[in-house]
Amino acid sequence: MDRSEVVTLCPVCGGKVQLTHDDKVNRCEYCGSPMLGPSQNRDCVNHPGRLAKGVCRVCGDLVCEECMEQRVGDYGGKLLTVVNCRKADCVSASSWAQPLNREYMRLTNMDWADRVDSVIFRLAGIGGLLFMVFELFFILAMVYVQFFTSWGMANIPRLFIPGDVIVTLGILGNLLSAVILQTALQTYVHDRQFGSGGILLASLVLEVAFLLFRGLAYGLLQYPDPRLPWFLLLSFLLATVLAFVGALGALAVGYKKRRQVRTARLRLGLAV
Repeated sequence: MDRSEVVTLCPVCGGKVQLTHDDKVNRCEYCGSPMLGPSQNRDCVNHPGRLAKGVCRVCGDLVCEECMEQRVGDYGGKLLTVVNCRKADCVSASSWAQPLNREYMRLTNMDWADRVDSVIFRLAGIGGLLFMVFELFFILAMVYVQFFTSWGMANIPRLFIPGDVIVTLGILGNLLSAVILQTALQTYVHDRQFGSGGILLASLVLEVAFLLFRGLAYGLLQYPDPRLPWFLLLSFLLATVLAFVGALGALAVGYKKRRQVRTARLRLGLAV
């Protein structure tokens, strides 16, 4: 079989890796993580006959526990453990990650939150996405009311030309919904979860107030067909409830994680 056709998945990022080398390290083209060749010698490069325990992420050498350093750093919002050998260049190239403190890692292990983090991310993310869809539909609906109904031409305010108020406020609404969506996506990151939850909650308050302001400014309570205001209101409430629950979850879980980290650092005598 052609070696270029042998493909596996990177254990770090999940990307596809072509195993082009049988007897030496192959690298993931997405994150650069090393992967052993199928027939590669598994011994430590410095101690023949001693089984290697890791692969240097920089040079690709196989090393035993005596010859390697384990480090931990942030990768996509999650803690990633990497290995480097003790050559000066490899140590320097891995300086973005901190030397592994096993006791600290044990005390700050947050595997308990994986499932609830996933739920929070889905709730907040879907809510944020619905806000984007809602804002798009809202501005289109208001443009229709403004230009294609006699009620809209007579009741919706304007500054200079018909529709200028709708477009201006619609742009602001879309910007605010974009902030909500971006913040919602940050609720999955451990060290940003608590702050993201707070920002998301504040953004929701602004979004609710801004929608009420626009509804009153457009006079939607007096719109002849009550189905449109009710549809807009129910759609908005659905997005708000999802994002609100996600924000509260992010605040609660994020605060618990902060306390866990603080307790671990105090226990080990590290700077808080």
